[in-house]
Amino acid sequence: MRILISCFSRTGSTERLAQSIAAELQPRGHTLEWEVIKPAVYYSWFHEVSRDFPRYPSIFTSLASTSWRRHHMETYYQVEEDIQPLRFPDVSGFDLICIGGPKWAQISYPMARYLQTVRGIRGKRVGSFFTFGGPPMPAFEIELYEKPIARLLGRMGAEVVASLGLSSAYHEASVMPVFRLVSRLRFGRPIKDFTIGSEYANSGIQKFCNDLLEARSAKADLSRALQSAPASGQTEPITPNNKQEKSHAEIL
Repeated sequence: MRILISCFSRTGSTERLAQSIAAELQPRGHTLEWEVIKPAVYYSWFHEVSRDFPRYPSIFTSLASTSWRRHHMETYYQVEEDIQPLRFPDVSGFDLICIGGPKWAQISYPMARYLQTVRGIRGKRVGSFFTFGGPPMPAFEIELYEKPIARLLGRMGAEVVASLGLSSAYHEASVMPVFRLVSRLRFGRPIKDFTIGSEYANSGIQKFCNDLLEARSAKADLSRALQSAPASGQTEPITPNNKQEKSHAEIL
């Protein structure tokens, strides 16, 4: 199969995850192409955070309330950022698409613009991968990325069939001491246990690739089944055997 890996990586962490996914897919006999998403302008981390700063109270409130988290994700205004011209502006020629970027407040701004720019994604099955600074906290790191990107791709007619989030154990705002403490308190494990190269990451990458390829195989099987099924309204040819059955049915 021909697979496109589209990736935005600000610090290199998501790029390393993309390479690990490629290293799992390529030996299975698939052809891989790369789309490296680049911002038109590279801003400082402080500038990027400031664009979402008014929404941070809502993000922190969502950690304590499931209903507020749902409200936050439904009403969140996704910030976008201009990107450089794409190598593959139309992805209709690919069998599968893998799309990855870092989690910021939700979806990173260049990634959000990519999803609004790329063409030919309708009907595609997508693998979504992402990195974040802290441990894999379900409410804060995982859900605040997985649900928004699945919703956005769904509106575009695509379906997320595989998802993977791993910790980068790095944050430009120097909050790693807090994340390391949270990892110990919440999971009883050091944060490095959730980064690329760990057993957690290796099993996650394998599962991601398996889910992605199985979804494509299931789609192909369904397509073949539909093609081999009789067309709607097509009459069954009458043979000596079924002619007798039809006559019997008519009598009854």
